[in-house]
Amino acid sequence: MADFNSHIITNAGRNLLARALAGEGKVLFTKAAFGDQKHSGNLREVTELKNKKLDLNVMNIRNDNGTAVLTVQISNENVEQSFQTEEFGVYAKIEGDITEILYSYTTAVSADTFPNNRLGKTYESIQDIYMAISSDIEAEIYVRDGVIYLTRDIANQVYTETGLTAVGTLKGRNNLEADKQYLADNGHWYKNIGGNRTWEATSGTPDEQLIPITWKYLYESLNNKENQLIQNLNGILGQNNGEFPIEQAVAGNVYYFPRNQKYYYCLKSQTSRVSVPNADFEELSIYQNRKKLENLSTFKIQEFYSTPAGVKFTLFQYGKLILAAAYTHLVETLEYGVEYKCDLPLNCYNTATAITGNNGSSGQFKLFNNVLIVKSTDSQAPLRNTFMGQLTTFLK
Repeated sequence: MADFNSHIITNAGRNLLARALAGEGKVLFTKAAFGDQKHSGNLREVTELKNKKLDLNVMNIRNDNGTAVLTVQISNENVEQSFQTEEFGVYAKIEGDITEILYSYTTAVSADTFPNNRLGKTYESIQDIYMAISSDIEAEIYVRDGVIYLTRDIANQVYTETGLTAVGTLKGRNNLEADKQYLADNGHWYKNIGGNRTWEATSGTPDEQLIPITWKYLYESLNNKENQLIQNLNGILGQNNGEFPIEQAVAGNVYYFPRNQKYYYCLKSQTSRVSVPNADFEELSIYQNRKKLENLSTFKIQEFYSTPAGVKFTLFQYGKLILAAAYTHLVETLEYGVEYKCDLPLNCYNTATAITGNNGSSGQFKLFNNVLIVKSTDSQAPLRNTFMGQLTTFLK
Protein backbone atom coordinates (compact mmCIF):
# COMPACT_ATOMS: atom_id res chain seq x y z
CA MET A 1 0.00 0.00 0.00
CA ALA A 2 1.29 3.46 -0.88
CA ASP A 3 2.50 5.97 1.69
CA PHE A 4 -0.19 8.59 2.34
CA ASN A 5 -0.22 11.98 3.98
CA SER A 6 -2.21 12.51 7.17
CA HIS A 7 -5.98 12.37 6.79
CA ILE A 8 -7.76 15.71 6.46
CA ILE A 9 -11.26 15.91 7.93
CA THR A 10 -13.35 17.58 5.24
CA ASN A 11 -15.75 20.43 5.96
CA ALA A 12 -18.59 17.96 5.45
CA GLY A 13 -16.88 15.65 7.95
CA ARG A 14 -16.51 18.46 10.49
CA ASN A 15 -20.20 19.27 10.10
CA LEU A 16 -21.00 15.58 10.68
CA LEU A 17 -19.00 15.61 13.93
CA ALA A 18 -20.77 18.78 15.06
CA ARG A 19 -24.13 17.15 14.46
CA ALA A 20 -23.08 14.05 16.41
CA LEU A 21 -21.84 16.17 19.33
CA ALA A 22 -25.18 18.01 19.28
CA GLY A 23 -26.93 14.70 19.84
CA GLU A 24 -28.39 14.14 16.37
CA GLY A 25 -27.17 10.53 16.23
CA LYS A 26 -24.26 8.15 15.91
CA VAL A 27 -21.53 8.46 13.30
CA LEU A 28 -21.67 5.48 10.94
CA PHE A 29 -18.54 4.86 8.85
CA THR A 30 -19.81 3.26 5.65
CA LYS A 31 -16.81 2.61 3.39
CA ALA A 32 -13.40 3.74 2.18
CA ALA A 33 -12.15 4.19 -1.40
CA PHE A 34 -9.07 4.56 -3.61
CA GLY A 35 -8.76 6.86 -6.62
CA ASP A 36 -6.14 7.24 -9.37
CA GLN A 37 -6.09 11.07 -9.44
CA LYS A 38 -5.89 13.62 -6.63
CA HIS A 39 -7.16 17.03 -5.62
CA SER A 40 -4.91 19.98 -4.81
CA GLY A 41 -5.54 23.21 -2.93
CA ASN A 42 -7.72 23.30 0.19
CA LEU A 43 -8.48 19.62 0.79
CA ARG A 44 -11.09 20.43 3.45
CA GLU A 45 -13.40 21.56 0.66
CA VAL A 46 -13.20 18.22 -1.18
CA THR A 47 -16.60 16.47 -1.33
CA GLU A 48 -15.69 13.45 -3.48
CA LEU A 49 -12.64 11.60 -4.76
CA LYS A 50 -11.37 13.09 -7.99
CA ASN A 51 -11.58 9.77 -9.79
CA LYS A 52 -12.74 6.89 -7.61
CA LYS A 53 -11.53 3.45 -8.71
CA LEU A 54 -12.21 1.02 -5.88
CA ASP A 55 -14.56 0.89 -2.88
CA LEU A 56 -13.19 -0.81 0.25
CA ASN A 57 -15.17 -2.66 2.91
CA VAL A 58 -14.97 -1.30 6.46
CA MET A 59 -14.61 -4.35 8.67
CA ASN A 60 -14.28 -2.86 12.14
CA ILE A 61 -13.98 0.42 14.03
CA ARG A 62 -13.05 1.53 17.50
CA ASN A 63 -12.74 4.92 19.21
CA ASP A 64 -9.32 4.99 20.85
CA ASN A 65 -9.42 8.11 23.05
CA GLY A 66 -10.53 10.38 20.26
CA THR A 67 -8.79 8.55 17.41
CA ALA A 68 -10.96 6.52 15.06
CA VAL A 69 -9.23 3.29 14.06
CA LEU A 70 -10.90 1.82 10.97
CA THR A 71 -9.97 -1.62 9.72
CA VAL A 72 -10.52 -2.01 5.98
CA GLN A 73 -10.24 -4.93 3.57
CA ILE A 74 -8.22 -4.26 0.42
CA SER A 75 -8.54 -6.72 -2.47
CA ASN A 76 -8.09 -6.71 -6.23
CA GLU A 77 -10.84 -9.30 -6.73
CA ASN A 78 -13.02 -6.83 -8.69
CA VAL A 79 -10.26 -4.73 -10.27
CA GLU A 80 -10.20 -5.20 -14.05
CA GLN A 81 -7.56 -2.53 -14.82
CA SER A 82 -4.52 -1.65 -12.75
CA PHE A 83 -4.33 1.92 -11.42
CA GLN A 84 -2.15 4.24 -9.32
CA THR A 85 -3.33 4.78 -5.73
CA GLU A 86 -3.14 8.59 -5.75
CA GLU A 87 -5.98 9.36 -3.30
CA PHE A 88 -7.83 7.74 -0.43
CA GLY A 89 -11.11 8.71 1.27
CA VAL A 90 -13.38 7.55 4.08
CA TYR A 91 -17.16 7.95 3.93
CA ALA A 92 -19.62 8.34 6.81
CA LYS A 93 -23.11 9.49 7.72
CA ILE A 94 -25.27 10.19 10.76
CA GLU A 95 -27.58 7.37 11.79
CA GLY A 96 -30.83 7.84 9.88
CA ASP A 97 -29.30 9.88 7.02
CA ILE A 98 -30.06 8.63 3.51
CA THR A 99 -26.79 9.70 1.89
CA GLU A 100 -23.18 9.40 3.01
CA ILE A 101 -20.53 12.11 2.79
CA LEU A 102 -16.78 12.13 2.26
CA TYR A 103 -15.63 12.35 5.87
CA SER A 104 -11.86 12.47 5.35
CA TYR A 105 -9.46 12.71 2.43
CA THR A 106 -5.76 12.24 1.83
CA THR A 107 -3.32 11.99 -1.06
CA ALA A 108 -0.36 9.72 -1.65
CA VAL A 109 3.20 10.78 -0.84
CA SER A 110 4.30 8.26 -3.44
CA ALA A 111 1.67 6.27 -5.31
CA ASP A 112 1.71 2.50 -5.82
CA THR A 113 0.34 0.49 -8.71
CA PHE A 114 -2.71 -1.48 -7.66
CA PRO A 115 -2.77 -4.77 -9.61
CA ASN A 116 -5.67 -5.99 -11.75
CA ASN A 117 -7.34 -9.40 -11.38
CA ARG A 118 -6.36 -10.93 -14.71
CA LEU A 119 -4.46 -13.64 -12.88
CA GLY A 120 -7.17 -14.00 -10.23
CA LYS A 121 -7.23 -12.47 -6.77
CA THR A 122 -3.52 -11.84 -6.29
CA TYR A 123 -3.66 -9.08 -3.71
CA GLU A 124 -5.50 -8.96 -0.41
CA SER A 125 -4.67 -7.24 2.84
CA ILE A 126 -6.17 -5.81 6.01
CA GLN A 127 -5.17 -2.24 6.94
CA ASP A 128 -5.83 -0.01 9.96
CA ILE A 129 -6.64 3.64 9.21
CA TYR A 130 -6.17 6.23 11.98
CA MET A 131 -8.24 9.44 12.00
CA ALA A 132 -8.97 12.09 14.61
CA ILE A 133 -12.52 12.33 15.89
CA SER A 134 -13.70 13.10 19.44
CA SER A 135 -13.74 10.87 22.50
CA ASP A 136 -17.31 12.09 23.06
CA ILE A 137 -18.49 10.74 19.71
CA GLU A 138 -20.22 7.40 19.56
CA ALA A 139 -19.02 5.85 16.31
CA GLU A 140 -20.18 2.58 14.80
CA ILE A 141 -19.55 0.46 11.75
CA TYR A 142 -22.15 0.23 8.99
CA VAL A 143 -22.14 -3.19 7.33
CA ARG A 144 -23.59 -4.07 3.96
CA ASP A 145 -24.88 -7.65 3.77
CA GLY A 146 -22.66 -10.06 1.90
CA VAL A 147 -19.45 -8.01 1.75
CA ILE A 148 -17.78 -8.73 5.08
CA TYR A 149 -14.45 -10.52 5.13
CA LEU A 150 -13.71 -11.63 8.69
CA THR A 151 -10.26 -12.19 10.10
CA ARG A 152 -9.45 -14.14 13.27
CA ASP A 153 -8.18 -11.03 15.08
CA ILE A 154 -11.30 -9.02 14.28
CA ALA A 155 -13.57 -11.91 15.23
CA ASN A 156 -11.83 -12.15 18.59
CA GLN A 157 -12.04 -8.39 19.11
CA VAL A 158 -15.67 -8.00 18.08
CA TYR A 159 -17.19 -11.16 19.47
CA THR A 160 -15.39 -11.13 22.79
CA GLU A 161 -17.28 -7.92 23.55
CA THR A 162 -20.56 -9.79 23.07
CA GLY A 163 -19.48 -12.87 25.02
CA LEU A 164 -18.67 -14.93 21.91
CA THR A 165 -15.13 -16.20 21.46
CA ALA A 166 -13.55 -17.25 18.14
CA VAL A 167 -11.53 -20.47 18.52
CA GLY A 168 -10.37 -21.38 15.01
CA THR A 169 -11.11 -23.66 12.06
CA LEU A 170 -13.60 -26.53 12.20
CA LYS A 171 -11.41 -28.88 10.22
CA GLY A 172 -8.75 -30.64 12.24
CA ARG A 173 -10.68 -30.63 15.53
CA ASN A 174 -11.95 -33.63 17.42
CA ASN A 175 -14.05 -31.62 19.88
CA LEU A 176 -16.16 -28.45 19.81
CA GLU A 177 -16.76 -26.23 22.83
CA ALA A 178 -20.17 -24.87 23.73
CA ASP A 179 -20.99 -21.31 22.54
CA LYS A 180 -17.63 -20.82 20.78
CA GLN A 181 -16.98 -19.66 17.21
CA TYR A 182 -15.46 -21.87 14.48
CA LEU A 183 -14.36 -21.04 10.94
CA ALA A 184 -15.88 -23.30 8.28
CA ASP A 185 -14.44 -24.20 4.88
CA ASN A 186 -16.78 -21.66 3.26
CA GLY A 187 -14.93 -18.83 5.03
CA HIS A 188 -17.75 -17.97 7.46
CA TRP A 189 -17.76 -18.15 11.25
CA TYR A 190 -20.30 -20.28 13.12
CA LYS A 191 -21.40 -20.49 16.74
CA ASN A 192 -21.67 -23.97 18.25
CA ILE A 193 -25.05 -24.25 20.01
CA GLY A 194 -24.77 -28.02 20.47
CA GLY A 195 -22.81 -27.87 23.72
CA ASN A 196 -19.46 -29.56 24.30
CA ARG A 197 -19.34 -32.37 21.73
CA THR A 198 -17.14 -34.48 19.51
CA TRP A 199 -16.41 -33.48 15.90
CA GLU A 200 -15.17 -35.28 12.80
CA ALA A 201 -11.71 -33.80 12.29
CA THR A 202 -11.83 -34.20 8.49
CA SER A 203 -14.97 -32.05 8.16
CA GLY A 204 -14.99 -28.30 7.70
CA THR A 205 -18.70 -28.14 6.85
CA PRO A 206 -21.06 -26.83 9.58
CA ASP A 207 -23.99 -28.94 10.75
CA GLU A 208 -27.41 -27.78 11.99
CA GLN A 209 -25.99 -27.03 15.46
CA LEU A 210 -23.55 -24.48 14.09
CA ILE A 211 -25.28 -21.12 13.57
CA PRO A 212 -23.75 -18.55 11.16
CA ILE A 213 -22.39 -15.50 12.97
CA THR A 214 -23.36 -12.41 10.97
CA TRP A 215 -24.02 -8.82 11.92
CA LYS A 216 -27.72 -9.49 11.31
CA TYR A 217 -27.58 -12.46 13.71
CA LEU A 218 -25.84 -10.39 16.42
CA TYR A 219 -28.30 -7.52 15.96
CA GLU A 220 -31.33 -9.83 16.20
CA SER A 221 -29.88 -11.66 19.21
CA LEU A 222 -29.34 -8.40 21.08
CA ASN A 223 -32.81 -7.18 20.09
CA ASN A 224 -34.38 -10.40 21.34
CA LYS A 225 -32.57 -10.09 24.66
CA GLU A 226 -33.65 -6.46 24.99
CA ASN A 227 -37.29 -7.28 24.17
CA GLN A 228 -37.26 -10.18 26.64
CA LEU A 229 -35.94 -7.88 29.35
CA ILE A 230 -38.71 -5.37 28.60
CA GLN A 231 -41.30 -8.14 28.76
CA ASN A 232 -39.93 -9.35 32.08
CA LEU A 233 -40.05 -5.83 33.52
CA ASN A 234 -43.57 -5.35 32.25
CA GLY A 235 -44.52 -8.63 33.87
CA ILE A 236 -43.18 -7.36 37.18
CA LEU A 237 -44.32 -3.75 37.07
CA GLY A 238 -47.10 -3.82 34.53
CA GLN A 239 -47.04 -1.70 31.40
CA ASN A 240 -46.04 1.90 32.14
CA ASN A 241 -48.07 4.30 29.97
CA GLY A 242 -46.96 7.52 31.59
CA GLU A 243 -46.96 9.32 34.91
CA PHE A 244 -49.11 11.79 36.81
CA PRO A 245 -50.12 14.49 36.04
CA ILE A 246 -51.90 13.01 32.98
CA GLU A 247 -53.63 15.03 30.27
CA GLN A 248 -55.80 12.06 29.21
CA ALA A 249 -55.94 8.54 30.66
CA VAL A 250 -57.06 5.39 28.85
CA ALA A 251 -58.87 2.57 30.63
CA GLY A 252 -56.63 -0.46 30.98
CA ASN A 253 -53.39 1.54 30.98
CA VAL A 254 -50.99 1.81 33.90
CA TYR A 255 -49.64 5.15 35.15
CA TYR A 256 -46.87 5.98 37.61
CA PHE A 257 -47.35 8.40 40.52
CA PRO A 258 -43.85 9.65 41.44
CA ARG A 259 -44.97 11.18 44.74
CA ASN A 260 -45.51 7.76 46.37
CA GLN A 261 -43.57 5.77 43.73
CA LYS A 262 -46.51 3.48 42.95
CA TYR A 263 -48.26 2.35 39.76
CA TYR A 264 -52.00 2.79 39.20
CA TYR A 265 -54.38 0.92 36.91
CA CYS A 266 -56.89 3.11 35.07
CA LEU A 267 -60.42 1.70 35.57
CA LYS A 268 -62.21 4.37 33.52
CA SER A 269 -60.90 6.60 30.72
CA GLN A 270 -60.36 10.26 31.62
CA THR A 271 -60.76 13.06 29.07
CA SER A 272 -59.45 15.86 31.29
CA ARG A 273 -56.22 16.42 33.17
CA VAL A 274 -55.68 14.22 36.24
CA SER A 275 -53.05 15.45 38.70
CA VAL A 276 -53.32 12.67 41.30
CA PRO A 277 -54.94 9.20 41.27
CA ASN A 278 -58.69 9.44 41.92
CA ALA A 279 -61.48 6.87 42.36
CA ASP A 280 -61.11 5.82 38.71
CA PHE A 281 -57.58 4.57 39.41
CA GLU A 282 -56.63 1.58 41.51
CA GLU A 283 -53.18 0.94 42.95
CA LEU A 284 -51.66 -1.77 40.77
CA SER A 285 -50.87 -4.38 43.43
CA ILE A 286 -54.45 -4.11 44.77
CA TYR A 287 -55.85 -4.42 41.24
CA GLN A 288 -53.69 -7.46 40.47
CA ASN A 289 -54.68 -9.24 43.69
CA ARG A 290 -58.35 -8.49 43.06
CA LYS A 291 -58.12 -9.88 39.51
CA LYS A 292 -56.50 -13.05 40.83
CA LEU A 293 -59.40 -13.54 43.26
CA GLU A 294 -61.90 -12.87 40.46
CA ASN A 295 -60.16 -15.43 38.25
CA LEU A 296 -60.39 -18.04 40.98
CA SER A 297 -64.14 -17.55 41.25
CA THR A 298 -64.88 -17.32 37.49
CA PHE A 299 -67.13 -20.06 36.12
CA LYS A 300 -68.34 -19.93 32.51
CA ILE A 301 -70.08 -22.27 30.09
CA GLN A 302 -69.73 -21.61 26.35
CA GLU A 303 -70.92 -23.53 23.29
CA PHE A 304 -69.24 -23.69 19.88
CA TYR A 305 -69.88 -25.55 16.61
CA SER A 306 -67.49 -27.13 14.15
CA THR A 307 -66.69 -26.40 10.52
CA PRO A 308 -67.89 -28.38 8.64
CA ALA A 309 -71.04 -28.91 10.69
CA GLY A 310 -71.21 -32.11 12.69
CA VAL A 311 -69.74 -31.49 16.16
CA LYS A 312 -70.90 -29.38 19.08
CA PHE A 313 -68.30 -28.29 21.64
CA THR A 314 -69.17 -27.26 25.19
CA LEU A 315 -66.50 -25.46 27.24
CA PHE A 316 -66.60 -25.34 31.03
CA GLN A 317 -64.22 -22.72 32.45
CA TYR A 318 -63.32 -22.37 36.11
CA GLY A 319 -60.57 -19.80 36.56
CA LYS A 320 -57.78 -21.00 34.26
CA LEU A 321 -59.07 -24.58 34.16
CA ILE A 322 -60.79 -25.51 30.87
CA LEU A 323 -62.87 -28.67 30.30
CA ALA A 324 -63.97 -29.21 26.68
CA ALA A 325 -66.64 -31.76 25.70
CA ALA A 326 -67.50 -32.83 22.13
CA TYR A 327 -70.74 -34.36 20.80
CA THR A 328 -72.17 -35.19 17.37
CA HIS A 329 -74.56 -32.52 16.17
CA LEU A 330 -77.21 -32.91 13.42
CA VAL A 331 -75.31 -35.84 11.83
CA GLU A 332 -75.01 -39.54 12.59
CA THR A 333 -71.53 -40.20 11.24
CA LEU A 334 -68.33 -38.13 11.02
CA GLU A 335 -66.70 -38.74 7.64
CA TYR A 336 -63.30 -40.40 7.69
CA GLY A 337 -60.52 -38.09 6.48
CA VAL A 338 -62.39 -34.91 7.46
CA GLU A 339 -61.29 -32.72 10.38
CA TYR A 340 -64.14 -30.99 12.23
CA LYS A 341 -62.60 -27.78 13.57
CA CYS A 342 -63.52 -24.87 15.80
CA ASP A 343 -61.35 -21.81 16.59
CA LEU A 344 -61.40 -20.87 20.27
CA PRO A 345 -61.24 -17.23 21.43
CA LEU A 346 -58.85 -18.37 24.18
CA ASN A 347 -55.14 -18.98 24.57
CA CYS A 348 -54.76 -22.53 25.91
CA TYR A 349 -52.14 -25.23 26.18
CA ASN A 350 -52.20 -27.97 23.53
CA THR A 351 -53.59 -31.39 24.46
CA ALA A 352 -55.22 -34.47 22.87
CA THR A 353 -57.15 -37.63 23.69
CA ALA A 354 -58.77 -40.67 22.04
CA ILE A 355 -62.56 -40.90 21.85
CA THR A 356 -65.09 -43.63 21.04
CA GLY A 357 -68.56 -43.60 19.54
CA ASN A 358 -71.37 -46.10 19.03
CA ASN A 359 -70.81 -49.50 17.39
CA GLY A 360 -67.08 -49.58 18.25
CA SER A 361 -66.25 -46.44 16.25
CA SER A 362 -63.17 -44.45 17.27
CA GLY A 363 -61.50 -41.13 16.72
CA GLN A 364 -59.26 -38.39 18.05
CA PHE A 365 -60.07 -35.17 19.92
CA LYS A 366 -57.31 -32.58 20.20
CA LEU A 367 -56.63 -28.93 20.95
CA PHE A 368 -53.79 -27.49 18.88
CA ASN A 369 -52.89 -23.80 18.63
CA ASN A 370 -56.29 -22.90 20.14
CA VAL A 371 -58.21 -24.94 17.56
CA LEU A 372 -60.46 -27.83 18.66
CA ILE A 373 -60.30 -30.74 16.19
CA VAL A 374 -62.30 -33.98 16.04
CA LYS A 375 -61.68 -36.65 13.42
CA SER A 376 -62.40 -40.31 12.79
CA THR A 377 -59.33 -42.56 12.88
CA ASP A 378 -60.80 -45.84 11.55
CA SER A 379 -61.92 -45.80 7.91
CA GLN A 380 -64.02 -48.94 8.52
CA ALA A 381 -65.68 -47.57 11.65
CA PRO A 382 -65.95 -43.75 11.56
CA LEU A 383 -67.32 -42.01 14.62
CA ARG A 384 -71.08 -42.49 14.94
CA ASN A 385 -74.01 -41.02 16.85
CA THR A 386 -73.77 -39.33 20.23
CA PHE A 387 -70.14 -40.12 21.03
CA MET A 388 -68.59 -37.97 23.70
CA GLY A 389 -64.99 -36.86 24.17
CA GLN A 390 -63.47 -34.69 26.86
CA LEU A 391 -60.28 -32.63 27.05
CA THR A 392 -58.78 -30.88 30.04
CA THR A 393 -56.40 -27.96 29.62
CA PHE A 394 -55.48 -24.59 31.15
CA LEU A 395 -55.31 -21.01 29.97
CA LYS A 396 -51.79 -19.74 29.40
